[in-house]
Amino acid sequence: MEIGFIYAIGAAITWGLVYAIDEKILSNITPISLLFINSIITAIIMLPFLFFSNNSVKQFLALDRANLSLVIFEVLLVMLANFLIFSGIKHLDASTASIIEIAYPFFVVLFSYIIFRSTPNIYFFLGGALVFLGSVVIIKLA
Repeated sequence: MEIGFIYAIGAAITWGLVYAIDEKILSNITPISLLFINSIITAIIMLPFLFFSNNSVKQFLALDRANLSLVIFEVLLVMLANFLIFSGIKHLDASTASIIEIAYPFFVVLFSYIIFRSTPNIYFFLGGALVFLGSVVIIKLA
């Protein structure tokens, strides 16, 4: 099995645990508070890695204006996405929010095609549409 698949499965398992814990946390605090705490703790934990990895700093400083803009835009999108999923978990529940959010592969394929002109085959669109449709079916029947 390729290492990328192991990482992806590990991420899926980890996110499943995170969503369940987030539901419990969000019964006591607001999504914006959790996002802030999450960001602060992440920054504290990652700071030593940044200092001990000279390559990371050099790579970041070597980015051209276009890639730096993409990094900034991506960070803003991550903050918005986290806020939206925290809000979804708080107002629905972790299971329902995750089922709706799992439709994101369809949007990955769509935006990759629109923005970066990637050339996915029909199976990517078909698979993404089936995931999206499956999410709708689960929500409607649950």
